[in-house]
Amino acid sequence: MILRLLLIFALSILVTGCGGGSDSAAATRVVSSPPTPAGSPAPSTPTAMIALLAPTASPLPSPSPVVVAGSPSPVAAASPAAIAPPASPAAASAPASPDASPVAAAGVSATAVAAGSAGVARYQIVQDKSEARYRARETFVNQPGLAEAVGRTNEIDGDIVMDGPGQLRGQIVGMRIDLRTLVSDQTRRDNFIKQNTLQTAQFPYAEFRSNGPAGPGSVQPGQEATFQIPGVMTIKGQERPIVWEARAKLDGTTLVGVATARIKLTDFGLEPPRLAILSVEDEMTWEIDLVAELDV
Repeated sequence: MILRLLLIFALSILVTGCGGGSDSAAATRVVSSPPTPAGSPAPSTPTAMIALLAPTASPLPSPSPVVVAGSPSPVAAASPAAIAPPASPAAASAPASPDASPVAAAGVSATAVAAGSAGVARYQIVQDKSEARYRARETFVNQPGLAEAVGRTNEIDGDIVMDGPGQLRGQIVGMRIDLRTLVSDQTRRDNFIKQNTLQTAQFPYAEFRSNGPAGPGSVQPGQEATFQIPGVMTIKGQERPIVWEARAKLDGTTLVGVATARIKLTDFGLEPPRLAILSVEDEMTWEIDLVAELDV
């Protein structure tokens, strides 16, 4: 009898201990892996439970590729198509205007650029009333002393811009002489100068443009004024400064003038003509008889 009582007492203690262990296990089940279903060959893993825990704040951005709702896709963010293209260099700078004034390109003054506007007068050279010519000294082998060679052409055109009506102060914005049409009293000389000295097949024109205003600011109608015209002369592709000594007058809408200048052929890279019967000196005189009409 005593032995039975002892066994019952021992069993009751064991049952009580098992009940307390069940509460402890229930308390710790939240942070441990859930029990593995019966018959499962795979043991429980702590990783599965860690995924259920509340994440702790990290000072660094998560490298996880998981897309959070409302946030851009990391693939789209890294895509080259999502990056704005750089600005085009052509768009960065405004293109040059195709209407840029040739007068401004020639380097003339702002008043000349405004040609055609109120207060500015433009004159056009009249070819059949104008003439360009050269005068050169030459020596013939069978004649003593010096002679004068003169070549002429009416093929001269260009524009002259005055500061205003009734004024002689202005600029030659462009003047061109067709050297292929120069004619003198010696055909042999003309051919040699065109083919060898000037090479007019490749360089057909002599050109002049002013590089500054010239002439008096005002003049009485029909009154002649004397002044200089500074500028740049181009012959056979060579540009050289030149100053014309000019006389001109305004007669109504007509501008009439004469200009002369001394040049050396060698200054423009030209070899003075040397023929079997004659030779031409290096220095010569250029003359222009000019008639221009007001462009209205």
